[in-house]
Amino acid sequence: MSWNPLSALSCLILVALTPLLSGDHHPGFSGLVTDSSGAAIADVKLELKNSAGAVLGISRTNAEGHFVWHGIPSGIYHLRVAAPGFAARELAVNTAVTRETTITLEPESVYTHVAVSSTRGAVDETAFAPYVAIVKDSEALQSRPLPTIGNVLEHEPGILVQQSTYAQVSPFLRGFTGYHVLNLVDGIRFNNSTFRSGPNQYLAFVEPSQAQRLEALLGPAGAQYGSDSLGGTINVVTLEPRFSERGALATHGEVAVAGATADLSASAAARLAFGTERVSWLFGASGRRYNDVRAGSGGDSRNVFYRLFGLPRETVNDLLGGRQQDTGFDQYGLHTKFAARPRPDQLVSLWYQRGVQDGVHSYKDLLGGLGRLQSTFEPQALNFFYARYEKLSLGALDSLSGTFSINSQTDGGLRQNLRLTDAITRDYNRVDAYGYSSQATTHFGNRAFVAFGGDVYDERIRSDRDITNPVRTTVENVRPLYPDGSTYRTYGLFGQSNVEVLPSRLRIGIGGRLTGIRFRTREESRFGVPESSQWFRDVTFNTSVSWQLTSIFGLQGLVSRGFRAPNLNDLGAIGLNDLGYEIPAAEAIPAGALLSSDAGEGALPKGGPIGELRPESLMNYEFGLRFTARRLYTRVQLFDAELYDPIVRRTLLFPVNGIPTQLAGNPVTLLPQTAAQSELGVATVATGFDPRAVKAFVNDGRARYYGFEWLASYALSSRWSLDGGYSYILGRELNPNRFARRLPPQSGSLSVRYVPSGRRFWMEASFAASGAQERLSGGDRDDERIGASRRRQDIADFFRGARVASYLDATGQVFLPTGETLRQIQDRVLPLGATINRVRVAGDNTRVPLYLSTAGWATLGFHAGMPFGERWRVVAGLQNLTDKGYRVHGSGLDSPGINGYVSLRYTF
Repeated sequence: MSWNPLSALSCLILVALTPLLSGDHHPGFSGLVTDSSGAAIADVKLELKNSAGAVLGISRTNAEGHFVWHGIPSGIYHLRVAAPGFAARELAVNTAVTRETTITLEPESVYTHVAVSSTRGAVDETAFAPYVAIVKDSEALQSRPLPTIGNVLEHEPGILVQQSTYAQVSPFLRGFTGYHVLNLVDGIRFNNSTFRSGPNQYLAFVEPSQAQRLEALLGPAGAQYGSDSLGGTINVVTLEPRFSERGALATHGEVAVAGATADLSASAAARLAFGTERVSWLFGASGRRYNDVRAGSGGDSRNVFYRLFGLPRETVNDLLGGRQQDTGFDQYGLHTKFAARPRPDQLVSLWYQRGVQDGVHSYKDLLGGLGRLQSTFEPQALNFFYARYEKLSLGALDSLSGTFSINSQTDGGLRQNLRLTDAITRDYNRVDAYGYSSQATTHFGNRAFVAFGGDVYDERIRSDRDITNPVRTTVENVRPLYPDGSTYRTYGLFGQSNVEVLPSRLRIGIGGRLTGIRFRTREESRFGVPESSQWFRDVTFNTSVSWQLTSIFGLQGLVSRGFRAPNLNDLGAIGLNDLGYEIPAAEAIPAGALLSSDAGEGALPKGGPIGELRPESLMNYEFGLRFTARRLYTRVQLFDAELYDPIVRRTLLFPVNGIPTQLAGNPVTLLPQTAAQSELGVATVATGFDPRAVKAFVNDGRARYYGFEWLASYALSSRWSLDGGYSYILGRELNPNRFARRLPPQSGSLSVRYVPSGRRFWMEASFAASGAQERLSGGDRDDERIGASRRRQDIADFFRGARVASYLDATGQVFLPTGETLRQIQDRVLPLGATINRVRVAGDNTRVPLYLSTAGWATLGFHAGMPFGERWRVVAGLQNLTDKGYRVHGSGLDSPGINGYVSLRYTF
């Protein structure tokens, strides 16, 4: 009997709508708010939110510090408590167990409790959650310059924020990035089937001003959200419009402007909100302009003139200036949210956001590494909409919600190689993902809480590619990056339960999910694309325990399984990527391609042909200890993650007596063999689009990632506080045993914050550091962002390209800045017979890495904020005070040098 996901989902929703269980809902929730001395605090604002972040109710304490809510069903909710002069506190409240509570607010500099809402149907306090969660609130999003929303996660334990170019961001969570990290917007899937394996840009489509907070959960969440969440999950919680507390129409708004020096940037954002007791509506818009970035000390460690010609920094700056050219961009955003409470037990929410980036260039492909003439990302646009309905207290259900979403992402590019006569390739891709989800929560007694539901995401892909011949001025429509008209559908059923075995002391969690994915392509005979269909299925689970052994000491443990099904980028993508030209494995199988050892140019065979793709899976084990006192919180979390059947990029090898003449419709040519390849009778091929060997994604081997994160916060006094963190990770492929690709180095941070008592002024000094990363894989050494390997032939190709032409003499034979011929430059940079960085230069095609490691670094920063009256606020600071030149491991540009910034915000 075949499994029909749509029928199963329909049955689940029908069951959710039928009150099969009996139980009484909690009639109310009340409490007292005090300061650290026990004195009651009046007029404290309390907001009660569900796990999706929607506001269910607002209350204020009376003159005696008391508050009360009536008619709140049993469940675990997010409670935010805020009062002027005190640190806002966020906590998870179990209204089935806690009928009455006392909440203590501390001065603003003391460690603030934060709750995270990215878990299905429940809310956890980050300090006591079994997993590690990093939460960045609106203050963090507003108090520093952010070229992308992902930059707010910089220097956090377990996270490395990589940028291939300044307009893009791809956070690494525990060594994973790209399609191994799941992105959500208000709990709705943001990833689509075209996300790449390596760093991608899509999180940057979300404007920082569109978010209320950003949550990053480390470790797999496959039991809750299905495919992709191997390294972790990032959830963008969008802005919430305010309901009026006293019945009359209330109007609120904000206008902010900011600027910074390292990128000569300027930004502006504004929003306006209206609210009554039952209806609220918010509108907002933003615009930002970033110019070219000046790196630390004014240099660029992998500039193409340094990488290929060996020019010193001073000479490069004389030629190009002191900024990294073509790193600037523009970004615009619009957003609106409507929320209504037709009745106290119902909530309707509608959200729409648009994000557009203009003028984005791939710096690593241009002067930042390869020296190509054109490499742009255009268009870059996001249109994201959802409508959500939630009903509280429906029969035996505590809540029932349904969500419909549209996630439309448009992505394209324009590329031209080194010469003006080289073909210009234009790509256009659009993915429209329609989401349908339902979730219900209920409880058993007052200790067990259950969330269950299902979701369907229906993706429809449009893709187009044309190639312009600049000599003949002809345009040819060719096979696109993805098969046009493809569909990719994801179906899922999930259940999640949390049990308070010992109230406030021992909590156990368990969850599971069944996921099915169907990929289909339609026939396109003119491009040689056959009609095809594939199914992928998987079961994921998670179990966790959080045990408070004493009032200050606790431990947590977690075992979970995640998976990632092959997506469209794995199954159907064709074109240029990080390490050269790629084709689908299915196109290489008929040509007799052999499985190779790695993605390097000197790859060797592993003893068999490549096969069809199948899902990759990950088993994750974690154990942690925590210490929580009034002034000190510290936690260490150890993890061991084992990745099975990883989908990895591999160089295509062919027997020397079976070299194909074309692959995926593109002519290919034989590349020179290495000595080892010649001995084994295999060779590689290249297309006319890139001189490197053709690659494909295949399942190969097994990998292991293990390490730990440490977090700490300490209140030195009511005015001074410390925050710190450190992470260390090791990663290895196990067959053969070698370093994993793009492995983050060890890193740490420390900040000291000062907040005078009774004032809203604050200032903070920060320190961040990263160790050197010497554990480079073969792909890392070839990657222009990391090892930046090059050949004598690459030097010759660049010398004959258009970027160098203006620096040659009239004969075209002498490079004027140094007075050298091509042969002289080659012999100076890569002399034949020499051994450079452990590689002997045997010929013009020998690849030699520029670096064998990414250098370690340390930076200092300072920033402060001050209110002027009740409505004005200014924040200013300096980053990278020592103007240190450095590069975040794997990034495509060097980080900004000394950077002064200021922002001004007006609220009403």
